[in-house]
Formats: sequence, structure tokens, C-alpha cells
Amino acid sequence: MCDHWMPSLTLPLTPEQFRQLPRHPAYRYEYLNGQAFLSPNARHFHALLDLDGQDREQTVPVRRVREEDFGPLAEVFAGAFHRTQPFAGLDDDTLLIAAQESLERTRSGRDGPWIAPASFVAEERQQLIGAILITLLPGGDLESWDSFYWDAPPPADAIERRLGRPHLTWVFVAPLRAGQGVGSALLGAAVRELGALGFSQLVSTFMLGNDSSILWHWRNGFRLLSHPGSLRRLRARGRGHA
Repeated sequence: MCDHWMPSLTLPLTPEQFRQLPRHPAYRYEYLNGQAFLSPNARHFHALLDLDGQDREQTVPVRRVREEDFGPLAEVFAGAFHRTQPFAGLDDDTLLIAAQESLERTRSGRDGPWIAPASFVAEERQQLIGAILITLLPGGDLESWDSFYWDAPPPADAIERRLGRPHLTWVFVAPLRAGQGVGSALLGAAVRELGALGFSQLVSTFMLGNDSSILWHWRNGFRLLSHPGSLRRLRARGRGHA
């Protein structure tokens, strides 16, 4: 999720101003000697969508992502995430750099093998207005800390052999088209293609505090997975080993 794009902040504030400072759950807030210190403290949660039986109406025209789309998609990405962590604290120039680097990371397979056939863009009047990018995670327990990272470089045919589980790495829509079904249409296209490729589940990730993303996942049928660091899960594991 590119947490390194979240800057630490130091603000000269009175104690009263610090108490009134709005809080975002992706940051830790500390106060010392007349200064507020805001440091990244992002918590990510994961959700799972079962693909079996998914039949979604296609209300927005979409097509598969092409290599030449990644350049113009950076502008759409920056516009979509300019008020959303981990990118909300960046100036315009840095935000565009972050968008370009985030998309290149996905395209080049550093988020896991890019499943190009299941990645789509939405267009309107020959302008890109949104995209969904799907990558491949290793298989295993989705509620463990290491389930989202490949221990070794995946084989070149990992997608064809279905050696893992698809992950919704990015879905974003231009601000003027947000809330109009574009993201859900992109998801529907990805779900159909993943089913055709033989996959049965899709994993996604969102950051605590991103309420619009949480609601979008809920509306589209994702179910929340336990956080790997949850005390309930750790206690259950402890009882299982007792």
C-alpha cells in the first residue's frame, strides 16, 4: 500500500489546539514541548470475495488494460487518491510521482505477478476514467502476517498454474465519476475474467480510516477477514497449542 508516501508531520501547537486536532486512524498523535508529532501508523485489513455464482450487470463500458495506458492512468490515480491515505499529505508533483511509481510497481510484478487479462480500464469519450489492477498473491492462510508476500520469486507460469490467489491491488475512478458505478463495473469485468481463468476467490486490502473503500467492499459482497494481529486470533491460536 506504499505507506512510505505518508509523511511524518511536526506542528507547533498549544495543548488546547492539540486536543482539538482532528484524528486520522492511519497516524499516531504525540505531543511534547509545544509541538505535535504525527507519524504514520497505518493498519491494513483484508477482505475476501468468493467468485462462484457472481453475475454482475455491466453498466459501464470497460476494456482490458494495455501497456500504453499506464502513462495516462497516473493522472487518474493521482486524482482519485489525492484526499486518501497514504497519498493525502503529498503536494501535487510528489503525488504524481507516487502514482507513477505505484502503477509501475504493479505492472512490473513487484506486487506479485500482474494478472493482465483480469485488469481493466473504463473509458468515456476516449478518456480513461478508472482502472482495476489484479495481481497474484501466494496461497496460504489469509489471516497470517506473511500471506501477502512471496518468499521467493514466483515461477513465470504462476498465473497459468493458479499458484496463489488473486489480489485487488488497485481500483480507482476519476473524482467526477466516483459513486456512479464505474468501480463496480470494473470489478465485475475482473470477476468474470478471473472465473474464466479458473480462480475461485479474490482478496482485497484497505486501510483503516478509508471509509469510502470499506463501504465499497461491503456493497460489492466482500467479507472482512480477521486482522493477523487481533488478540482474539492470537488467543485462539494459543488455546489450540495448549
